[in-house]
Amino acid sequence: MQEAISSQESTDLARLWRRRQTLSSNEMGEMYRIVGGALKTCNPPELHVLGEGRQELVAQFIYVKVLRLDADPDEADDSGARDRGSHSAPSNAFALCAYFRRYLIDCTRASAFRKKLSIGDEVTEGQLEDQLGAHHDADAVLSEHGLSAAVVQEAARSLIAGLAQPERVLLCEGFGQEAEGGLSGIASRHAIASYHYRAGRLGLVHKRAGLTADYARTTLGQWLSGT
Repeated sequence: MQEAISSQESTDLARLWRRRQTLSSNEMGEMYRIVGGALKTCNPPELHVLGEGRQELVAQFIYVKVLRLDADPDEADDSGARDRGSHSAPSNAFALCAYFRRYLIDCTRASAFRKKLSIGDEVTEGQLEDQLGAHHDADAVLSEHGLSAAVVQEAARSLIAGLAQPERVLLCEGFGQEAEGGLSGIASRHAIASYHYRAGRLGLVHKRAGLTADYARTTLGQWLSGT
């Protein structure tokens, strides 16, 4: 049975997660206790493949992925800003276990990749990231952020249902697709007036010199921040 996180621990985890790279020693200990406790009964099959002790693997996971103590200072600052602006903390023990399993899968693949290399071959971190990145599972990525495919799909349906008809058509036919004639063609076929303005408010088009904060004010940007 998966170890549960109490409502207070869930609240504390979210609070600490948002600034996880600027925690005091006591706060790091609190984070370690919550995450370590939640993973006590988490036994993914990959745990027995790596040949390392469970306690050591949990400690590595917390060090690298939760507290991110191995990040460069500049990267830490950027990531901290992103974390403060999002709701990325795993919300329960199941999400933490999925996050832990994803880490173990990456470790397993990295180990297998290195074993394929000839003695004396060198591999850069970028090559290793490319090798691992191709295998990332979408469900595992969502779980890392306390989400699931069902939750995201429902949020997307709610977003689309709340749009006016012209915006709904532009989004459904123009987002992530190579529609004939682009947005202009969609607007022409459906007689949508002021399509460029509407697309800009949606977040389908943006200025080349636009800032991230500008996109955050669009319909899609606000939806992404709130999901």
